[in-house]
Amino acid sequence: MAVKKKTIIIPAVIALLAGGGLYACSAMSKAAQESLIANTKYSVIPAGQNDLSKVISTTGKVIGNGTVDVTTKLNCSVSKVNVSLGDMVKEGDLLCEFDTTELQEEYDSLKEQMDNSDKKEKSDSSKNERDLEAAKSKKDASLARAQREIDKAVTARDDAYNKYNNLCNEYNSALERGDENYDYTSVWATLEQLKSGLSNYDDAVTLANDSYKDTESTCDDAIQRIQDVIDAEAFGSTDDNQKKLDKLAEQIEQCKVYASQSGIITALNVNEGSVPSSPSIMTIVNTDKTVIELTVKETDITKIEEGMTAKVTSKVLPGEEFSATITRIVNVVSNDVTAEGSSSGYKVEVTLDETNDKLLIGMSASVDVVINEIGEKLSVPYSGVFEEDGAEYVYVAEPADDNEGGYIAKKKKVEKGEESDFYVEIKGGEVKSGDLVIEDPVGGELPDVSDGARVQVNEKKK
Repeated sequence: MAVKKKTIIIPAVIALLAGGGLYACSAMSKAAQESLIANTKYSVIPAGQNDLSKVISTTGKVIGNGTVDVTTKLNCSVSKVNVSLGDMVKEGDLLCEFDTTELQEEYDSLKEQMDNSDKKEKSDSSKNERDLEAAKSKKDASLARAQREIDKAVTARDDAYNKYNNLCNEYNSALERGDENYDYTSVWATLEQLKSGLSNYDDAVTLANDSYKDTESTCDDAIQRIQDVIDAEAFGSTDDNQKKLDKLAEQIEQCKVYASQSGIITALNVNEGSVPSSPSIMTIVNTDKTVIELTVKETDITKIEEGMTAKVTSKVLPGEEFSATITRIVNVVSNDVTAEGSSSGYKVEVTLDETNDKLLIGMSASVDVVINEIGEKLSVPYSGVFEEDGAEYVYVAEPADDNEGGYIAKKKKVEKGEESDFYVEIKGGEVKSGDLVIEDPVGGELPDVSDGARVQVNEKKK
């Protein structure tokens, strides 16, 4: 019986010992876990007010607010250049000058030729004017003579008709009276003779009128020939030479090239002594406003509208942020080829609300286009929130109030709101501004944090 009892007791003792051993192992594992957590540094970020607005982030380059190509049609050498690449110029500044020697010599020669020609033309013109007046006077005199011939022929014709008609009346009256003493035979013969001569008088009037017209036409032709000479003087070679002279004067004036707008010289294609190889001799970029050109992906372009706000930063100006507005969207896809390869997208221009001369032409800039303005909200890093049993929590590192120092992890329930790429809004719960929220407390690369565990922290800047 004792053996049997012993045999029964021994397993119980072994089990008890085994249980004690398991308990001891479990207790050591928990202590080791706490030690591991206590000796691990966790990144923390303070809860606080952060802008949770939805943005599209991209990069671009600073360009000018309008570009002007300074061009010329002159084919002569540059005598003086007053600017260098990168210089700031004002509208009206003298940029460069071309050599005017050949143009001036050609101008002076043509001017002298025209002056001499003008003297001769004035003399010829005076003679032609006199000839014109003489031709007009001759016309008046010739037409007066021709008119007198018409009047003479008309008078003779009228006299002949009157003589014939009067004799006819006399003859008819004698017949009516029955005058036996009237010489009817002789008078009738006279009437026949007069009647046959009337057509000659009519022909004489017609001939006189035709002569008047011929005289008028001949005189008009003579006047027109002289007038043509005078008109040719007004629209002839002198006019052509004046056009050439005006053109030379214009070219001489163009030899001084002035800035048509204020800005910075971004391209300079001439130097002293050179002849321009292309019409464009330099480029001026307007810097009155700071404009940044972006390339936006096709997946984002429909979300962007002119008038939207943006935030601009640059690596060369760390810590500075500039407010801006979208001022132009080019709704045509463009392809850019860079050292990294080719890419396509849509060009968008963003203009800083206030001009900043620190952002120079060609500098790179990062731009966040605000597509949904939410504003600043109490928020924590997205990586600090974890879910447990259908609720959201964070671990807050609070300074330990014992002699060991360090921080104690406190599990706090939260209610989430709006989210951004990095932060999530805390609409309710136990978290307040300034609380140090532990990043990736559960399921991360570091050991999982537990409520009440002692931790070390490494505070990260926002």
